Amino acid sequence: MLRFFNLFILLFAGQVWAEVKINDATVRLLPPGVPNTAAYFSIENNSDKDLVLVAAKADFVNKAEIHNHLMIDNMMSMQQQAEVVVPAGETIDFKPSGLHIMLFGLKQVLSEDQTVALSLQTKSGEVINFTAKVARPQTHAHH
Repeated sequence: MLRFFNLFILLFAGQVWAEVKINDATVRLLPPGVPNTAAYFSIENNSDKDLVLVAAKADFVNKAEIHNHLMIDNMMSMQQQAEVVVPAGETIDFKPSGLHIMLFGLKQVLSEDQTVALSLQTKSGEVINFTAKVARPQTHAHH
């Protein structure tokens, strides 16, 4: 009976998180000695309930926080966010100059194409684990 219950819990948990997808996750590769970086991705909420993100975590840094760039008094400012709502049926992009995960105090030197683990915590206490590829910042092509 206990095995059946454990199987049910595993299947149910898989079903819940099948409704939330993290796509195109990257961590920005910066020059050696730069202690902080950022993570970018899109989060897709295919459920019928809003998803409220309240925290981020990554073991390869001292601290991870959800941040957003905001225009305040004609100046761009980066601010920590207490929560980010991903509405039911929608996708939110975490990208440069917008929402992103700020990663403070790298514990190790990152290398291009390395895969690192991160997680997001929801207001209801669930944890969304995902991996991101370390990549150089994209450059803009000039025509």
